[in-house]
Amino acid sequence: MTGCILALLSLLAASTACSRQEPVPADPAPDGLVLFNQNCATCHMADGGGVPNLQPSLQDSGWISNPDPQPLLSLILRGSAVLGEGAKAYENDMAPQDHLTDAEVAALATHVRSRFAAGPAAKPVALAEVALARARPVLPH
Repeated sequence: MTGCILALLSLLAASTACSRQEPVPADPAPDGLVLFNQNCATCHMADGGGVPNLQPSLQDSGWISNPDPQPLLSLILRGSAVLGEGAKAYENDMAPQDHLTDAEVAALATHVRSRFAAGPAAKPVALAEVALARARPVLPH
């Protein structure tokens, strides 16, 4: 009888262990450098220097150095169309990067601002700031 009780307790313990749910690990935060290399470096170059008459330099750019990230976020999400007539200064148009998630856009913008801004590194771009930029209507030029 003692053997049966031990076997039953052992089976119960094994059953309980199998039914425990392991916590699902959170998705890692997107890496801004990886996103830059995948989405931007081909045109703007790894050093952000751009290509004269084709793609603008990111280094010391007013779009990137602006303390308010909204102009940069709008540019990332909507492409060079937001530049209006200024887009004609370059032969290549920037495609909208609206396929990126809000977290990816925030990581990308944070990386670009910390690496290429004229002044000290700006504060990280928050998800709420990206959501605001994405929700804003596109204004005609």
